[in-house]
Amino acid sequence: MQEIPFLDVNLSAVADPIPLIMSAEEFRKTAKFFQESPASKRSLVSAASQALIFSLIRNSRPEHVVEVGSFMGGTTECIGLALEANGKGLVHTIGPFDSGHFLPVFNSWPRGLQSRVRFYPTDSMNFFMQMQRDGIRPWLVFVDGCHDYEFALFDIQCAARSISAGGFIVVDNVSQAGPYFAVRDFLEANPRWLNCQWKPGAFDPAKAYDRERRAIIGTDFSVLRAPYAYILNHRPRTFGEVDWPTAKVQGLKLQLAGACNGTLHLQCILRGFSNTENVERTSSMSQTIDGRDGEITLMFENVLALDGVWRSCRVEPWLTWSGQEPLALSDWPQAI
Repeated sequence: MQEIPFLDVNLSAVADPIPLIMSAEEFRKTAKFFQESPASKRSLVSAASQALIFSLIRNSRPEHVVEVGSFMGGTTECIGLALEANGKGLVHTIGPFDSGHFLPVFNSWPRGLQSRVRFYPTDSMNFFMQMQRDGIRPWLVFVDGCHDYEFALFDIQCAARSISAGGFIVVDNVSQAGPYFAVRDFLEANPRWLNCQWKPGAFDPAKAYDRERRAIIGTDFSVLRAPYAYILNHRPRTFGEVDWPTAKVQGLKLQLAGACNGTLHLQCILRGFSNTENVERTSSMSQTIDGRDGEITLMFENVLALDGVWRSCRVEPWLTWSGQEPLALSDWPQAI
């Protein structure tokens, strides 16, 4: 495989790596490679866009990348090349109407590149549900599916819920009203996320389609970076319902990412499913946290349990924080 140049960046040392990456001589070489690649004719994004995604993936060495919108595999190939160069990782690409476009191209790729790609001929809702069941936490999500506001916002929100701490959501087509306002509304609701290289300009707010909104030169992207911790505040938050191997839950294990003062409220829902009935039980508790850090365990006064035999069980913990400052977790809560 041809070696593709890229700028080596310590992503953990810089909050917004986009200006550093795109101003480097190495980036011009990366973009030149994708400009001259035959795949550029199949891609709906620019060579600079592909070079930026490639550079982020080469530097992060992720286990999982998600692409919403497969089309003819132009960007999928770029992601796959980065993963293959890393020697690890999978790109999960989603396209409910793209089988006829994507599969003939995919079948022409060398086996090494194919091994880095999983194609899902389904919609993003089904995929994100399955991704949660499989415990996949992507480090980068490329949102380039339906550009209507409602679809774009859904994809961004689902990506944000599952993404690894410090990961990136790359949203394409922000010159269009749907993705642009989806990004804007998401950031208003999630102020701890960073809109990389975003410098508000004097664009016309009356225009639904406006190329002057683009902040990252040579692309039609907004690049959103997740905080390095999972934030809890006054609004109840769940990290999703998970399959559970038994019919009981004793409590919850948390990894605090910094000292904080306040009260943590836990409500846990245990559901059992059989061929004849579905049963749901809940348990609640509160725990004062005074400047503590590191791992803590919250145990229910009475074990949350279901009687009988169940085909499957699921657990859904909800957490609410009461304190002057939000509570940060270094990892997702783990039921025990």
